[in-house]
Amino acid sequence: MKLCVYSWNKVLDEVIRDLSKRHELIEDWKNADKLVVWNESERHGWKDRIDYAQKKGKEVILYQQGIWACDWVRPPFSEPIISDKVLVWGEEDKRRLVKYGTPAEKIIVTGSPIIKHLKPRVPHEGKNVVLALEHWDFGKDCLENQIIASEMRKLEGVKVITKGLIGENNENLYQNPILTNRFEGNHFEVIADLLSTADVVVGLTESTLQFLAECLDIPVIIVDILQPKERGGDKRYLDFHPNFSNGVTHVALKDLNKEIYKQLKHPEIKRVERRQSAIDNGGVDLPDPIKTIIDIIEQ
Repeated sequence: MKLCVYSWNKVLDEVIRDLSKRHELIEDWKNADKLVVWNESERHGWKDRIDYAQKKGKEVILYQQGIWACDWVRPPFSEPIISDKVLVWGEEDKRRLVKYGTPAEKIIVTGSPIIKHLKPRVPHEGKNVVLALEHWDFGKDCLENQIIASEMRKLEGVKVITKGLIGENNENLYQNPILTNRFEGNHFEVIADLLSTADVVVGLTESTLQFLAECLDIPVIIVDILQPKERGGDKRYLDFHPNFSNGVTHVALKDLNKEIYKQLKHPEIKRVERRQSAIDNGGVDLPDPIKTIIDIIEQ
């Protein structure tokens, strides 16, 4: 079988390696027998690829590439899932898609294939607080990142480590910056090493890194200062509000450092909620997400 598989953020790398042993993986999507995509938008021709494949009678599978992915189904976008199947990480993702009109029979809960990259937390000296920078728009460092970083410079007795992305965050503006390229092979390995010695994670949204922290029972603090803004030139994002689970703690900027000290002292805060978020939004209780995804693609 000729497969065209698009891996975003290295999410399907293991899947691709396994499939390549038995199938021909090609970039020529017009000649593929089946397409596996992470996006359905009109930008960069995603919708055209899907339309073409379906008109030729070929199956298209959409997979979740990060927490809260496929969010175009809800307002202000309200765009339906057009792929033949959609593979999501957890039951909460399925409930959300069904709520906004996706037929339940299209949705398959697989668990998250990136969970396997995580490493156990290890003992370490001192306290490490990770500032996970928001990457809202390509090539543009989010101003609110810098506001939080400025406040966290006032912390005493802890080490602040800043995690960002090459080309999207200016490392010169942050303490102890670690920047990765999401398209390079060591992206998840760097994140796994970072989280193995993290005691608290701080951010503007509950993005994939924050979700991975919850999976490791690391307290996550969200600073509620993100202002509405366009994304990739799309003005609809001005009316968009990010999703959050019950596993995170929300604070105002003025209370951030106080909350960091509190959760460093009491990491048990929201422990139950973090575990539930990992199950609901990542399917951490499911046996083998990678094998499940491969089996579905090969059907």
